[in-house]
Order: sequence, then C-alpha cells, then structure tokens
Amino acid sequence: MLVPAMNLAEIRKEIDKDFKIVVRKSNYVMQDIIKENKPLRSKRIIKVFDYLSKHKNTWIYKWDLDKKSCVPNYLVWYYGDRGLTAIEAFTTGDALLYYTSHYFKRYNERLNLQINDPKTLLHTFMNNHIAYMFQYLEQVSPGVWKFFAVTKNGVALGTYIKSLNYYKMNTFITHAMLKGNQLEMKAFKSAELDKYLANVHKLD
Repeated sequence: MLVPAMNLAEIRKEIDKDFKIVVRKSNYVMQDIIKENKPLRSKRIIKVFDYLSKHKNTWIYKWDLDKKSCVPNYLVWYYGDRGLTAIEAFTTGDALLYYTSHYFKRYNERLNLQINDPKTLLHTFMNNHIAYMFQYLEQVSPGVWKFFAVTKNGVALGTYIKSLNYYKMNTFITHAMLKGNQLEMKAFKSAELDKYLANVHKLD
C-alpha cells in the first residue's frame, strides 16, 4: 500500500505490483464500453472508474474512446498529512508523473472548482486531463530540469529528473495567469497539443 513516507524506489515497486492487473481490468471495461455504445461512429466517450487493488492501493483510470482510438490514463492516489497526492503511470515507458498536494490545491483553486472531496476532485481532473506538451527550461543541476507543461486548461510547472524518468508536478496555473515569454511558449506548445489531439481523435 502506498504511504506518504515511501521514497521513489518504493513507490515504483508498489505501482509495479498493481499496474499489469489494473491495465488488464481496464481493458475489459473498455471492451464493455465499446459494446454498450456500438456503433461509435462520431461519438466520443470519456468515462472514469475507481479501482481498489488487492494491495489496498486506490486507482482511478479513464478511457477516452472514439471509433479510431482508445486512450487510457492511470492514476494511483492517497491522502496523507500534506493532503492529496497522486502518481500517473503509463503503459509505454517507465515515466512517472508525481502530482503534489500543492498542485491539486492550486488546480482546485485556480479553476474555481470549489471541490472538497479528494475523489471528486480527481474524477474532475481525470475527465479534463488529456495530455501535456513539455517545454524544458533551465537545467538546475546535472540531469535535472525545470519544465513548463501545457495542457488544455492550464500549465503545470515542475521538475524533471532524467535518470529517474520522473516528473514532479509542483503547481498549476491557468492560461490567463501567463505573462511575458510564457505566452509565447504557451502558444507554441498549444499548437503542438492541438496537432497531437487531432491525430489521436479523428472524428467524422
């Protein structure tokens, strides 16, 4: 079970215990969604699900479906003394996105969501979350960079550690809060994001 005192190696080990099972279970769910919604045609379906693993880890996963693509997201989360923490894992590669409690506080506050329940907040986040386009900024130490990551409803700021393939999502700001050269980065990365999404979801 994930606990706040775990280091990154322990977190990875705990996620690895669950991840293949979570992915397999989610694939069964995805097949059921497709059957229930045939024919998909021009439909786009986004659904979020909870899963408690046998190791007592709390997962949330999402399927974003249309007739040409099935895109999942996987998040494991816990609530500790510092608040809500979540880790996003991927079926390809070993990257982890570690969302701090501060990130979710600012996400809730700056989007004016006014959500008090952590699970409800995560469901809202997952419904809105699609992908990030990362811009690496200054290198703060060997192999460690600050980053600026654009998504549809804002920007994540944090730190990337290359040797660990680990992104620490420190805080969230809205597009309206950007200024100076951030606006130029946002425009460039938003164009990349739009191109990516157009390739993923090709509705008639």
